[in-house]
Amino acid sequence: MSKRSNGEGTIFKRKDGRWCAAYYDDSDQPKRHFVYASTQQAVKKKLQEKKIALEIGCQKEYLLQDWIDEYLENYKKNEVKKTTYGSYRELYQKHIKNSDLGKKLLSKLKANDLQRFYNDKMSVGYNPKTIKHMQVIINSALEQAFKEKKIAENPNRYVVLPKKKKYEARVLSMEHIQTLLDNAKGDRLYPIVITTLFTGMRKGEVMGLHWSNIDFEKRQIHIVGSLCRVAERDSIGGKMRAHYEILEPKNKKSIRTIPMLEIVVEALRVEYQYQEKEKEKFKDIYVDNDLVFARYDGNYIAQRPFMDKYHAFLKCYNIPDCRFHDLRHSFATIMLELGNISTKTVQEILGHSTISTTMDIYTHVSQQVKDAAFEELNRKITHSEESD
Repeated sequence: MSKRSNGEGTIFKRKDGRWCAAYYDDSDQPKRHFVYASTQQAVKKKLQEKKIALEIGCQKEYLLQDWIDEYLENYKKNEVKKTTYGSYRELYQKHIKNSDLGKKLLSKLKANDLQRFYNDKMSVGYNPKTIKHMQVIINSALEQAFKEKKIAENPNRYVVLPKKKKYEARVLSMEHIQTLLDNAKGDRLYPIVITTLFTGMRKGEVMGLHWSNIDFEKRQIHIVGSLCRVAERDSIGGKMRAHYEILEPKNKKSIRTIPMLEIVVEALRVEYQYQEKEKEKFKDIYVDNDLVFARYDGNYIAQRPFMDKYHAFLKCYNIPDCRFHDLRHSFATIMLELGNISTKTVQEILGHSTISTTMDIYTHVSQQVKDAAFEELNRKITHSEESD
């Protein structure tokens, strides 16, 4: 007895007990095709798979790199921040475009092609975090292709990525900080290092700081923006070009006011004096952009040359090498180790969106603090036993 399932083609049970589904292809002279299965549910699934395959066959054929390029431009650009979009574009240009993987047909892409790509990146020294960023771009592009029935499934779902290594921040000890305070005051980098170390500002926040953001009378710093590296495609030739731009901070909590210690006030006054001398020395080319920390000509500090100088600064004073961001970690650790400052207060000063971020990142409690905590616990227990 023949059976028809609404909207799914002709489905019927054969005399031999098997289920059969009939469908037509999309050729100029459509031909009838059949699929078979032992149950009605199974034959419906096969029929659906055939229909998807037919739809995919009618789609424009893409190379993976061409689809990712189109996806980034037409979808991702509207979804993420300018800085994130720029970094995605740079990763695409450097790792995917014109690679063996990028030149594969989208419809022929397999999980092992992607797995080999990620494994090769790992083998030549790229860290897991960078590889994860590549995977995010590829995976989101393939998910969109799947939604649009350009592919039958997303093969990236089946890859296994290397585990990300959690970075352990190197926190400066009070001894090292005292060394800087005693010996580095005459160094050109002293003001920016001390300001960062005793305010906990992010690198972009301190480098995007304007003198108008500083209230010396109330001893406050108002953080309203962050210096970001923005990569954009050139309209001529499509090459990626980067520039610096002050954008809104990372999140709403990042817009905040930080009190200034006397040591920060002094450091900023020293920076102001440096700038006045540079304005006079380079007056023919100096452009006053009101930046607190600027190049000799008044423009934004170039990141890579600055980082080279920063690491040389640490080495000069025998300070353990650490990331510039670790100055922020050091500040947070000092605040938390004081014991009488709440985690909520530290969160507000640092501009974290949630308190869990503060607790997850800043777990660098020194051994002395741990020992002191146990000594206090031991004292209370001993005192309790004596009372009994």
